[in-house]
Amino acid sequence: MHSLALKSILVLPFAMLAVGLARAEEHPDVKAGTGLLSVGDELADKGKPNDAQIRYKEAFEKILPRLRGIPFRHEVKRDVTKREKLQEMLLKEFEADMTPGEFEAEEKAFKAFGLLPADLDLKKLLVDVYSEEIAAYYDPRTKTMYMIEEPESKKDKPPTFLERFLGKTGGFDKDENKTVIAHEMTHALSDQHYDLDGLHAASKKNDDQSMAVSALIEGEATLAMMAAGQEDWEGAQLIKTPAEALGRGLELMAPFMTALGGGKTLKNAPPIIADSMLFPYLRGMVFCAKLANDDGWKGIDAAYREPPLSTEQILHPAKYHAKPDHPTLIELGTLNPGDGWKELGRNVLGEMQTSVLLRRNGGPAAAAGWDGDRYAVFEGPDKKLGLVWMTTWDGEDDAREFAQAYVRYQTSRMGDSKFQPLNVPDSLWRCTDGVCRIVERRGADVAVVEGFSGLVSGALLEAAFKAEKSEMKPIPRTLEAAEAPQH
Repeated sequence: MHSLALKSILVLPFAMLAVGLARAEEHPDVKAGTGLLSVGDELADKGKPNDAQIRYKEAFEKILPRLRGIPFRHEVKRDVTKREKLQEMLLKEFEADMTPGEFEAEEKAFKAFGLLPADLDLKKLLVDVYSEEIAAYYDPRTKTMYMIEEPESKKDKPPTFLERFLGKTGGFDKDENKTVIAHEMTHALSDQHYDLDGLHAASKKNDDQSMAVSALIEGEATLAMMAAGQEDWEGAQLIKTPAEALGRGLELMAPFMTALGGGKTLKNAPPIIADSMLFPYLRGMVFCAKLANDDGWKGIDAAYREPPLSTEQILHPAKYHAKPDHPTLIELGTLNPGDGWKELGRNVLGEMQTSVLLRRNGGPAAAAGWDGDRYAVFEGPDKKLGLVWMTTWDGEDDAREFAQAYVRYQTSRMGDSKFQPLNVPDSLWRCTDGVCRIVERRGADVAVVEGFSGLVSGALLEAAFKAEKSEMKPIPRTLEAAEAPQH
């Protein structure tokens, strides 16, 4: 879901991932930067949090070029936004990012899949979540770093028991602010070389590709932020930590991420919301760590020039780098559900979101082997939703495993266990009250048709299997990074 990658949220207690690192002799720029961090701490202790944030921002303009290996080309603009104004700003961001029709299509598609409750107001939920989670953010459209000013009533709010357990003392949290600003200033640095807004625009029509791009952007910033948090000012030590070790640590911690760091709205949000928000940070960090393990920070620079194409490549980095596995593009062609129905939009679900969809019916295992998909969502009489979803898999066994998992998921949504077949056939039609649900496998392809009458469903099913398929080719970007400082 592209809109979920609008801004940075940091809900992970990154200190829990820290490891002891040897300190190198400080470069003059790094020394100046760490001096500014100390000045910021002093200002915070004097009750001047906004001034402290400015010094932290200036500090990372000195530190990050050395850590990341590419220079700032110009100073990053800054502004201060009151938290009370965030919702208004976020609504404007949504309007700039998606037309009302595009947002409606996305919301109703996820309701058709059962990923969101039918009565949920998605835009309100997202605005509420981001309003709680954002501590600072860089906007690539305005090229500005926005600091968030808390209302007076919250500035001295005592920490909860869990926050105290994690080391928070209440009031302005210096370490938290430095962490967030390091992350966001990494975005500003990358934007000056790789045009982040243009990168997102290139993947706008493919939500899975867009999430993969977000994972590259957020993963890089998270890795740089962790290095800064561990005072690895040269960026040379953290990238030696095996990505596989980071991945195992995250797998153990993932169930607790939202509970430990998220606000009230995020804690109560549907899994697709929380998981999609965390994915670019957690899995993106592991993906970028793997690139850096192999080629240093230059490996991440190379990824910006030839971005990942799917969440499959983020989840399985070898499919991006060592043994590239490019997704299959699927074009559904003309789909005619009959009078009274209108098509709202088409998009790609991808491996990550398919895994969330099937989390109680095989999850990652059932989604593994994904090779491509395309869905179309329709709205008919009485606001009923219809879905045509074509998927293709690496092989027949992967397709069969997915089809069986989806049938079981479909059955749970129907709310009547007696419909659950003991052995799932390659073609399963279930029609009640004039509405059919079909899951059919033909070789390595699986089609899903839901919400239409039997006669219409059959025609839509055949149309889905006639979809055109082609390999999605990476398109190298012509942008080039400026000459990197010598380590």
